[in-house]
Amino acid sequence: MRLTKKDPGLDIAFICHGWYPDVGGVESHSRDLARELSRRGHRVRALCLDYSEREPYSISTSTVEDVQVSRMAYRYHDHQALADLVDNAKAREILLDWVNASPCDIVHVQHITGFGTSVLPAIRDAGKPLVMTLHDYWALCPRGQMLDTEGRVTLTPEPEACAECLTKTWPHLMPSTGGDKRGPGGSVVETDIDAARERTSFALTSLEAPHQLFTPSQAAKDVYVRAGVPDERILVVPNGIDVDELSSSVRRLRAVREGDDSSDDIRLGVLGTLLPSKGCLELIRAFQRADVQDLTLEIHGNMPSYHGDSSYVDEIKRIADEDGRVRIHGPYAHDRLAEILAGLDGVAAPSRWCEVFGLTVREARAAGLPVLVSSAGDLASVAAGGDAGVVVDADDEDGWVEALRTFATYERRAKWRRYKTKPRTSFDMMLQLERAYADVIEAETGKLPPLSHTPGEGVAAPTRSRGLFGF
Repeated sequence: MRLTKKDPGLDIAFICHGWYPDVGGVESHSRDLARELSRRGHRVRALCLDYSEREPYSISTSTVEDVQVSRMAYRYHDHQALADLVDNAKAREILLDWVNASPCDIVHVQHITGFGTSVLPAIRDAGKPLVMTLHDYWALCPRGQMLDTEGRVTLTPEPEACAECLTKTWPHLMPSTGGDKRGPGGSVVETDIDAARERTSFALTSLEAPHQLFTPSQAAKDVYVRAGVPDERILVVPNGIDVDELSSSVRRLRAVREGDDSSDDIRLGVLGTLLPSKGCLELIRAFQRADVQDLTLEIHGNMPSYHGDSSYVDEIKRIADEDGRVRIHGPYAHDRLAEILAGLDGVAAPSRWCEVFGLTVREARAAGLPVLVSSAGDLASVAAGGDAGVVVDADDEDGWVEALRTFATYERRAKWRRYKTKPRTSFDMMLQLERAYADVIEAETGKLPPLSHTPGEGVAAPTRSRGLFGF
């Protein structure tokens, strides 16, 4: 039963591109955060996108766990200019109506692809305290990951380079290849470079609207600061994991596996959506060169096209068809995570982009598994200086070959598994955000709604109900 406004607690509105059971790192993070906030006595509702065939911009609402989830049907069907990625008047109108339809103490934006960055100043102008987590680099790069069409990692959004990349990605949006010569806010752009420059400038200006910005890591913060966002505007809030439940579920399932599994295979997992930025194909090539007996690659995750280009995942599928040691298992629900981890001997994250956080390898460490990670972004810290795994330069194929051969040795895996680390919990993440929410609300409104806890303080509840990971 939904609490009314007279009850203690905050009314929090999440804006996301997806919501459970949609699969993805941001979706998992948002679900975990909402669960902890609900246990704390706060009320969370969410607005996200629905990519189904429903009437565009229509809304459907349901309750998912403790969250009232509204889904706006949208398939990027009406984009005619690059500006439409950041300035969508219809989506902005719907979002504001949704925000204003129920009590709202604060809006927390998790991702606004489909809605556009213009919603940020609109929310603030509506008088709502506003915070935003920068889970990727979408505000700087509409491809999301600062990786161009040639697979090169870029450091800052330079208009000339962006124009070349975006013209190859979405030619129908760029002035030189048939797109409307319209910039954000109705301005006129004559060239592709102008279109790219105006899109980035508009997005960065929109980031001035949230009262507080968050990033999951210092590495991600550094990217935004380098692009011009003031350092003091961004608070680092590392993501959390349901550590205790995940680790206990994996231990139970691993005991079953060790009793029933007669295979001598050494199983290295790659988990998560297989985008070119994640480096899975490059790892497979190193794996084939390493040619280690009994070592298999177990690939779990979505395999979508990357902005319409499926050549990357097609090559992974081709290799898997020819090499039985490369095994594709497809997408997985978060509830199956413990089952998957229990069947692995380690997890790799060979990312090539500046990885914002690295959720899958932190989940692996919560389950006691060693990790093989690239040096990109925030991944290196997960290997704990070599005590919990190995770090390899993202583009060093020889280094990956050696790392795979090292991983295949029982003694080294055993050493890594003995090293104890405990990733940050979802509860601790929630406490930091709750404190930030309270600070923003008080600063913007002059008062804080009645709460049953001191913001940012408390102890996690004892053992939670089982079932989060399917057991």
